Amino acid sequence: KTKQLIDVRFTRPFSVPPQRVFDAWTDSKTAGKWLFAVGQSSCVEIDARVGGWFYVAGRRNGQKVEYVGEYLDVVRPHRLVFALLAEKYSLNFERVTVELNVRESGCELSLTHATKPEFMQLARRDWANVFARLAVVLAQTGRNAA
Repeated sequence: KTKQLIDVRFTRPFSVPPQRVFDAWTDSKTAGKWLFAVGQSSCVEIDARVGGWFYVAGRRNGQKVEYVGEYLDVVRPHRLVFALLAEKYSLNFERVTVELNVRESGCELSLTHATKPEFMQLARRDWANVFARLAVVLAQTGRNAA
């Protein structure tokens, strides 16, 4: 019997347009700076279309980690849904939904990750770290673009 999955939800405002945030998720060069196995990502490949896949490999705490996913829904710049597999942690694909809503000062990112109850704390911590790195990358690219 499979365990019931629970939704871990995150919301974070960003002071940039939703297009910029969306592109940070779907551009392999940018994503390599913040998504998943950051800092030492040795390989990031992204084919951001429905049925397309992504692959992120790198090192974390000295160990090799790999993340694989399939895009289930891609609506630029508002919605990204993918099945995520982090084989170090789980052998099951988990559904992640990213939604970007326009706000006066930029946009708000809402992420929902359906995971097993025992991974809830880990998912919370990991996504919080991921979003913090995303904020840094968006701030840097903003300065460079200006």
